[in-house]
Amino acid sequence: MMHPAEIERKAFDLMATSIREHLFINEWTVNGKSVVLPFTCDAKPEDVFVLKSKVSVPDNDLTWFLKVCMDGNGLLKVDGKSYAGIDDVHTYIPLEAGEHELLIEATPLTMFGYHKWQFRFKYAILIGILWEPYSLAQRLLDLVSFIEELKEDDLKKAITEEISSILLRVRSVPSITQITLLRMLLYDGGLGIRELKIGRFDIRDVRPDYMFLSAVYGFGILKGEVEDILKPKKSYYLDEIRRVEAELGSALRKLKAEFPKMGKVYAFGHAHIDAAWLWKYDETKRKILRTLSTTVRLLEKYDVSFAQSSSQYFSWVEEDQELFSKIKKLIREGRIIPVGGMWVESDTQLIDGESLVRQFLYGQRYLLEKFGRIARIGWLPDTFGFAASLPQILIKSGIEVFTTYKILWNERNEFPYHAFIWKGIDGSEIPTHIMMSYKSSMTAKNLYTQWKMYKNRHEVPMIYVYGYGDGGGGITWEMVEMQKHMNELPYIPEVVKGVEDKYISEVSGRVTQTWEGELYVEAHRGTYTTNIRMKELMAKAESVLRTAEIWASIASMAGLEYPAKTLEHLWKRVLLHQFHDVLPGSSIREVYIDVESDLRDVIKKAEEIAGKSMGWIAKKCGLSRAVFNDLPWEREEVVDGNLLVRAPSFGWADIRQTSEQSEHVRIEKDGEKIVMENKYIKAILNEKGELISLYDKDSDREAIRSRSNVVIAHVDTPGMWDAWDINEDFLLEGVELDCEGYELIKSDLWCGVKFYKKYGNSRFVQTVKLKANSKLLEFDTDLEWYDKEVLLKAWFNFNVHNWTSFYEVPYGVVERLAVRNTPWEQAKFEVPALRWADVCDGEYGVAVICPSRHGYTNWDSKIGLSLLKSPIYPNPWSDLGKSHFVYYVYPHRGDWYDGEVYKRALEVWSPLRIVDCESDCKACESFEGFSLFKCNALFVLKKAESGKGYVLRLFNPSKKEIEVNLPFKYRECNLLEFEYSRCTNYKSKLKLEPFEIKTLLFDDLLI
Repeated sequence: MMHPAEIERKAFDLMATSIREHLFINEWTVNGKSVVLPFTCDAKPEDVFVLKSKVSVPDNDLTWFLKVCMDGNGLLKVDGKSYAGIDDVHTYIPLEAGEHELLIEATPLTMFGYHKWQFRFKYAILIGILWEPYSLAQRLLDLVSFIEELKEDDLKKAITEEISSILLRVRSVPSITQITLLRMLLYDGGLGIRELKIGRFDIRDVRPDYMFLSAVYGFGILKGEVEDILKPKKSYYLDEIRRVEAELGSALRKLKAEFPKMGKVYAFGHAHIDAAWLWKYDETKRKILRTLSTTVRLLEKYDVSFAQSSSQYFSWVEEDQELFSKIKKLIREGRIIPVGGMWVESDTQLIDGESLVRQFLYGQRYLLEKFGRIARIGWLPDTFGFAASLPQILIKSGIEVFTTYKILWNERNEFPYHAFIWKGIDGSEIPTHIMMSYKSSMTAKNLYTQWKMYKNRHEVPMIYVYGYGDGGGGITWEMVEMQKHMNELPYIPEVVKGVEDKYISEVSGRVTQTWEGELYVEAHRGTYTTNIRMKELMAKAESVLRTAEIWASIASMAGLEYPAKTLEHLWKRVLLHQFHDVLPGSSIREVYIDVESDLRDVIKKAEEIAGKSMGWIAKKCGLSRAVFNDLPWEREEVVDGNLLVRAPSFGWADIRQTSEQSEHVRIEKDGEKIVMENKYIKAILNEKGELISLYDKDSDREAIRSRSNVVIAHVDTPGMWDAWDINEDFLLEGVELDCEGYELIKSDLWCGVKFYKKYGNSRFVQTVKLKANSKLLEFDTDLEWYDKEVLLKAWFNFNVHNWTSFYEVPYGVVERLAVRNTPWEQAKFEVPALRWADVCDGEYGVAVICPSRHGYTNWDSKIGLSLLKSPIYPNPWSDLGKSHFVYYVYPHRGDWYDGEVYKRALEVWSPLRIVDCESDCKACESFEGFSLFKCNALFVLKKAESGKGYVLRLFNPSKKEIEVNLPFKYRECNLLEFEYSRCTNYKSKLKLEPFEIKTLLFDDLLI
């Protein structure tokens, strides 16, 4: 019986012998200049090189491949048409016989953004292969890997004996030229995966003897410096191939009968393409064209299916209408399956609930417009955690099954199911399937390994997702060629082409176990914090877009044109930047230079729309100065530091009619203490800027247990994923920031203390503020940070006896244990929240509010808000320089709902707005104010996507049922604005179940 290494040698020899001819293509033009390869020049990462040549492909019985060896990636166009991608793993492309014009649009960037500030085009060559013998050898090599992986000794022995008896008689030995050309074909190129030690996983590693022979003798032979040994005669070789093919087929049928297959997998080709990460959006656009060009070429020849997410990507492909037309045809045939239904594969924990809705609204409606269908399979393989509100959003967006992967990255606790019903906080349930990988190879070894991992293999078929990913690339010739052979093998599960209807039906009908609540990923906890400016701008953009839509809708009812296209464009820009490696802060510096600039522009344009709309409304009402409130409850707040105004619920009022100042704030120095007080709270600070007392006058209760707002710099050096991870051990050690001094600030409507602190080379300036008529204690923070590998946290210890704490998530609230008894609880040492976290015991609580800082550590009554994380990889400049954010402490009676924590958080996120305008409407001089409606629900108001009427979306932020009185007739619809109810009566009461989202269509407000 042969050793696996001996079997491998025979298989490689058969594969090398399949190579019969070659032809170098040395003459090219590079950006219009003639060159002879090899070509090397200095290059910036954003440089684009246009490479052109002509080739004559022989017309014979060989399959001819164009092999391109260069350090970057590119799109190959043949005779003017997009043909295939050239990247680290797609370096050889089959060409038809005849004369062809070749054009490669290349950049120095490899699949994972790796480059060396140069562009190198080493060689291009045509290699002629006997394809069937080559494919047979590939199958034999796959069996070697399978044998090595098998744990079942009887099966391992049986396969080895059968293969040994077949290959012992193989006599074909390739020439050195054939060995060299095989090594060049399979292994040359791929700078990124080679130097980053990622490697290819769809082919077996090169043999050391092949590497030696090709280097020491092969290149000399190709140059004519050394004489080669003879290669096997073609006729003899083909006779051997036919014998091996026949005997292998017979052996596998025998083995399959003895060791039957053990289940079923649905196989979907896929290319996970990060919208930006270690490269910018411009490179992603190129990756998508490369990947889908390759995919279309393969699907035209092989009967496989391919899942593609992200409507933004399809939109980018539209610049190549010929390719886009082929994609549309394959979608109609069910060969390319649009999945996900989102604009991009976004984060789901750090974005506003309305942003999640818009991901699906714009994503699904795009698919419907362009392809006549929506996505039915939810697809978020690489997102870093999943909010408990997501099942409701998925279902109301037309998704029938949700698939993901990242939960397998849990550091401490193995997730108990791989196929289950996921139940959200509102009670919505959706079948959920965990991929064992989202970038597999089509090999027996990989199928076997994943099937053994898969926990629900006895109840539900496994989803098998194959193709290179993260940097795109997708499926290869080897993968699709091997898929048709997987079902010939014994023991491993049957491979079924991924057909959408069958997959959804079978998964939905077989899942039984239930998981309730969030899908917390025990990894990448640092992404809640990394990159202050990115998260601050995102929170601002989400807020102002909502405001702009609300007032633009009201203004359009009063005659102003609604800027639908502009708002949609602004939203889509924001949605793109919510991608799961952009918003979390884990991309390279160049990404954020572009994104921060773009978000500032979005905010500016949305502010202009809001201002114009509010000005129109004020003018119609005859107001020269008005306050606007886009939240559905009355508010009284200090605005612009010097004006205390009262605003009606969801409405506007003349500034002249708002309240006068009702009570001064007080600040005084008391020895080493500083006292600030208004009619609601009394706060005492020490000279280090720490909060040592917070007396709640309403409740007659001290809210602080021990000194709080203790700002500590923790060492932060994760082992691998620098921008992503936090190590719990580092939270146990840290250095308090030194306070160099402070100054008291006093005005009529607010008071404060500005503290000056330092750490290393960095400066931390914080003004602790208290405003008139407010229970919020404000921590207005300016950073000038230059120290790396630091996690900066503000620690509080509240006077609450709590077992759990509550956190806002997108369109929801989750309860998490604050004790650490079990490994599951201990793993949640850093958790995400959207805008607030509340430490409460049901009778009393204290909330920390911050719209742009999302990471919290909660141990009993002690809670730490993560302020800054300054990693070095992949962006050494992350969080360096100046930044600004504000967080708040809010003591309250009752729980988070009765204590109105969510209202205070929304008020700081969406402030009252003052509008000055010219008005000559004397008839309206008596106007005091107007309120459209009042409720405890959150809402969004916009023009309907159809252009007919308006959409009001309501969300119940309570775990109790609530009612909303609406002054108009409406029809209920899903999140995509497809109706499913009849028109209601005027002034109907709408019931909202706990945490329910309802979307209503109506014609006009009756005002």
